[in-house]
Amino acid sequence: MLFDAMPLPVFVVDEDVRIMECNAAATRLFGPDKQTILKRRGGEVLHCVNATKVPEGCGRAAACADCPVREVVQAASRGQRVTRQKAQMELSAGGKTSQVDFQISCSPFTYEQSKFVLLVLEGLND
Repeated sequence: MLFDAMPLPVFVVDEDVRIMECNAAATRLFGPDKQTILKRRGGEVLHCVNATKVPEGCGRAAACADCPVREVVQAASRGQRVTRQKAQMELSAGGKTSQVDFQISCSPFTYEQSKFVLLVLEGLND
């Protein structure tokens, strides 16, 4: 209930930015329902232009090496906390591509002996 009460999109991801869980704000923004989001990589859900450049998808194109979301999630996977780091990505929505500025926060945690990252994206729903 607390997770869904948060007004910002919040995701639980693995080190490959695969979405394991998300809150209601993320579902509203990227839906139409939670099942269309879960088990997909972040760039696919965010509609990052690089997620479709290679058949392997998000995280596999050459440009993905500089992905701000991927960099922060990997830092959190190594135990670092990241708070409100500025980021910019090129996203596609409704056939239009645009540069989107937002902030990323991440925090690592362990659940049932598996490591995850709590990923919060601010500014995407402005």
